[in-house]
Amino acid sequence: MVSVVIPVYNGEKFIKKSIDSIIENWNGTYEIIIVDDGSTDETASICDSIAKNDTRIRIIHQKNAGLSAARNTGIEHAQGVWVYFVDGEDILA
Repeated sequence: MVSVVIPVYNGEKFIKKSIDSIIENWNGTYEIIIVDDGSTDETASICDSIAKNDTRIRIIHQKNAGLSAARNTGIEHAQGVWVYFVDGEDILA
């Protein structure tokens, strides 16, 4: 299994498209771990709503600590053999 870690901060404008692109284009067994790094916009509620409908997606909310800390949080929660990082604004094609 692959763990896809997505750190995001104030990404309400692009996080849904990023998650959708992973779901639509990734084959095989995977989990998506979204680390909301203390967003002050609607990112948290958007991510929670998406995760509610897909058991492969987990959301971790944390106090803002920066990109490296968010990635490390994702690694700590990853269950996959491999870890793949996608930034919150990335779109997989």
